[in-house]
Amino acid sequence: MVSGRHTVNVTSGTIFRTILILVGFWFVYVIFDVIILVFAAIIIASVIEPIANWAGRRRVPRAVTVLLVYTLFLILLSGAVTILIEPLKVQSVQLAQAIPDIVPAVYEFVGASGVLTEDGTIEALQSTVFKLGDNIANISLNVFQGTRTVFSGLFSLIFVFIIAFYLVMEKDALKKFARLVTPQKHVPYVERVLVQAQRKLGRWLIAQMALGIIIGTVVGIGLWLLGVKYALLLGIVSGLLEIIPVIGPIIAAVPGVLVAMTQSWVLALVALGFYVLVQQMENHLLIPKLMQKAVGLNPLVTIIAVLLGARLGGVIGMLMAVPFATIFSIVLEDIFAKSR
Repeated sequence: MVSGRHTVNVTSGTIFRTILILVGFWFVYVIFDVIILVFAAIIIASVIEPIANWAGRRRVPRAVTVLLVYTLFLILLSGAVTILIEPLKVQSVQLAQAIPDIVPAVYEFVGASGVLTEDGTIEALQSTVFKLGDNIANISLNVFQGTRTVFSGLFSLIFVFIIAFYLVMEKDALKKFARLVTPQKHVPYVERVLVQAQRKLGRWLIAQMALGIIIGTVVGIGLWLLGVKYALLLGIVSGLLEIIPVIGPIIAAVPGVLVAMTQSWVLALVALGFYVLVQQMENHLLIPKLMQKAVGLNPLVTIIAVLLGARLGGVIGMLMAVPFATIFSIVLEDIFAKSR
């Protein structure tokens, strides 16, 4: 039997690089909230960039274009808030008052009586919905109330839009930054990935907004025509939850069916069928036309990305999962293309 000694030499340079990598991971963890804000700004800038390029060819300054886009967005947002805020507040209060009728019906249906206390559930749900109504009523005040977390409040919103403003105003800002931090031989590759990522991220945000507006409108009008109470509130909930791929639409259907259940079992079944119909329309018509064309992600990849995002970053991770997966897919496609 022959035995031998194997010597492993660990140089000071290897130790230094290992420490540097670990410090880098620690630093990213510490400033993760800021990274998310910057990433959100890049997504917004990716939407405005093509508009600024189009206007620039007509000699409109890029700063003016961005300010015009921001102004139009604020006008549309304030108009929507003005029109919807009062009905939403009223329906939130009405829904909270109806919870004592909803919870017993649900408990009876699922056979949960004796396992969970109805009184405790009713109080918790009523408190949540009443707070929602108060927040809607005081939305103009809440916007100006700072919070202690980075990813919330007026400061974060201003931070995102200011960064987006400078990213668009300074043409090819991301490319210029990439040239500063990337080794010269890798600059062409990084720039190519940045261009593809910006294009897909811009398309993703536009597609996501369009999907939310379409689904929210369809659900709201459909439930109203069926005679389900609080249709406006339920429609907006459906539209907002569209930002969470795959899981969001399923969650949005639950309150609609429960509300319909308090009116009649037949209406609850009809409402459930309506939500399933909307889901099928979304999966077979809207998502292939809007979302998959925008980002090109396979539905299975999207589900996995959302689950990983939820595990690593909670709600924010779920929201950012698809954009991060989009960039990752661009890099992988490029690697596989070179290996062929």
